[in-house]
Amino acid sequence: MAFQTGTQVRPELGRADVSGFARAGMITGQALANLGAQVGGAIAANKEKKANAQLSKAATGLLFKMAQSNPEGAAGLGIETMEDAAVAVNVIGAKNAMELLSEMGQVEQPTASEIRGVAQLMERPEFEGIKFDETTGEAYMEVPNKETLRPFDKKRVPVPEQVAALPGFAQYAQMQRTTSKPRDFEAMGMRVVE
Repeated sequence: MAFQTGTQVRPELGRADVSGFARAGMITGQALANLGAQVGGAIAANKEKKANAQLSKAATGLLFKMAQSNPEGAAGLGIETMEDAAVAVNVIGAKNAMELLSEMGQVEQPTASEIRGVAQLMERPEFEGIKFDETTGEAYMEVPNKETLRPFDKKRVPVPEQVAALPGFAQYAQMQRTTSKPRDFEAMGMRVVE
């Protein structure tokens, strides 16, 4: 009779193949990375689109202001209304319009890139509390009113001086206006006839 030592069980045969799970994890990781790249690209494109829209709005306002202050030059361009100025900016491009206005002396300080920089800055989350009065263009922030001790009472305070002193901030704030006031026309050498 033979004497047997050890065991007949071979442990390597019981080892499970988990390589499929590893490959599935790699595929999922690659899919998430691709999705992240697509979302990041879409966000960047959206921010660029907003910046271009702000620049276009700025150029339209400045071109219309130039047309109002120089009617003879504006007649040659055919700009009589804000809509005409918007069409002109769309045709030649906002960047080209700002450069043209800069060369004509309509944009001395700040430059178009400074206004665009302020517009991009205002999109950041830390500046989302800054609002602009639609009638005056004045920048303000609404903060809790600690004097009344009511949780929903707000009061207007001016924006911090560091923000208001940025080159192009005052012009950006004026571009947020939706209505003109008689003093604006007087500043351009015009008067309102009743």
